[in-house]
Amino acid sequence: MFAIARSYRQRITRSLEGCRFKLSLGLLMFEDGFSLDLFGFLIALPFLDRYVREPKEMLDQWRIYAMERSVWFCWGSQHHVLHLPWEMNHLKVEVLRPDGTWAKQVQSYDTGEPDGRKIWTLPYRYVCKSCEVQEATATVYVERREWRWRSMMWCPLTAKVRKSIDITFDREMGDRAGSWKGGCISTGYGMRRGESVEQTVRRMELEHSFR
Repeated sequence: MFAIARSYRQRITRSLEGCRFKLSLGLLMFEDGFSLDLFGFLIALPFLDRYVREPKEMLDQWRIYAMERSVWFCWGSQHHVLHLPWEMNHLKVEVLRPDGTWAKQVQSYDTGEPDGRKIWTLPYRYVCKSCEVQEATATVYVERREWRWRSMMWCPLTAKVRKSIDITFDREMGDRAGSWKGGCISTGYGMRRGESVEQTVRRMELEHSFR
């Protein structure tokens, strides 16, 4: 009896590892057992193990929770999403042109970049965890993305704008370069207000780690 109680306590303790508070309440069934979702804390319920079956997806759930300005209602493997009026919807993505204006992004892999975006070519240096120094040529352009409230897509006052660089290397970068997992060929990085493209790239060299 004491061994069973100790086993239950260990499972409950493990289930709480890494949990964070969020608006949620319900019951979840994983392959190995049930858990109670109590405001983001998953508490194992080993006494319900006898009722466990193979879930239709990764898990079956009977709960309600909030995520990214929407509310999710789940019943078994089914779900319904209630989109709140202030949920952010993506509106557009633009690229910076040589004259400083913005144009709608147009991707074409056959005829170059027909949107006329400005391209920077810069050297890039990365120091791996093994202290190996990797050097590459980076091809960079600037993009601007905008989101607005789904209920007020016409109103710029609800807009959220993010400016970033899109960077492509001429070789694999990172500790996984050359392995079967492969290194990084392209990625993006956020720009700060008033920051130039080269300043963003140099800051990325200092801050960013390729995984």
